[in-house]
Amino acid sequence: MKKLMLIAFSLVMMTFAANAQHVFEKGDIGINAGLGLGGHGGFFPAIEASVEFGVIPTGDVGLVSFGGAVGYKYSKYVYDSWWYDGDDYHYNQFTFGGRAAWHLHTFDSDKWDVYGGLGLGLRIWTDYTYDHDYWDDHNELKTTANTGTYTELFVGGRMMINPGFGLFAEIGYSALSYARFGLTFKM
Repeated sequence: MKKLMLIAFSLVMMTFAANAQHVFEKGDIGINAGLGLGGHGGFFPAIEASVEFGVIPTGDVGLVSFGGAVGYKYSKYVYDSWWYDGDDYHYNQFTFGGRAAWHLHTFDSDKWDVYGGLGLGLRIWTDYTYDHDYWDDHNELKTTANTGTYTELFVGGRMMINPGFGLFAEIGYSALSYARFGLTFKM
């Protein structure tokens, strides 16, 4: 009887282990959309979105996902002093690129997803400079458009409210923001 109970208990435990659920699995598509705070170019929030595809399972440890990200940030700076009437600087920044994340599966949960990753992409922004003519005390504002690469390094998590919808938050280094939060969708 003890052997029969041990076998039955083992089968039940293997069934639960085989049905262990994680928020993000191979073949899943995740979409994050939200606001970013901090970063280069002032205090206005950035609007950012990312998508990722679960691709490479790493055993019981987790899953590697690949995807892309886009973002936009508007910033304004007013330069004014007692001897100069001032100027308004308006900065626009756009980013788009790829990113990869490693989702940890060290605990079984269909509500929580913890991940970390990195990204690489293209950043387009405007920059302002002055040509100052000291002979006639005239400043001419020049606007230039710039392009360059950006990198990002982040850790984050998702809390799923239901199987297809939840909230996300990320912190780390990015061209637009140091912290991001918003809505997440899983397909």
